[in-house]
Amino acid sequence: MVDVWQPANTLPAGPDLTLVEKLAALSAELEQHDDLDQFLSADDLAAARSWIQLSEAQWLPVIKQLEAESRLKLALFYTLAEVKLNGWQAGDKNPAIWIFRFLKQTHQLPEKNFIRLLKSKTDNRFIPYGSVL
Repeated sequence: MVDVWQPANTLPAGPDLTLVEKLAALSAELEQHDDLDQFLSADDLAAARSWIQLSEAQWLPVIKQLEAESRLKLALFYTLAEVKLNGWQAGDKNPAIWIFRFLKQTHQLPEKNFIRLLKSKTDNRFIPYGSVL
């Protein structure tokens, strides 16, 4: 019998809740600074950046566990990260989109002022709800 080599899955099953909560808490810092090196380790930043590649289904279990305020802060974090940090461009895969889809499905959308504020901080046309098609 011949064994066939299969590459390991390089993407995690989903984001780490502890680090996600830390990212949400850092959204205000990211508004003030253009990098997060003083707040997060290189490994944590790399992990958080890699989560941009994850699907909505992979994000959903973590989004469900977050408090309402943390969800909004995390959406703000990923929206700002895409604009301010190198290599964080996500387009229609931005985790903020997954958060807003969840909020819309569960009838927990924030006030329109927050959505306007979020949209004013990005040039990503997919924020907050993703592609129309």
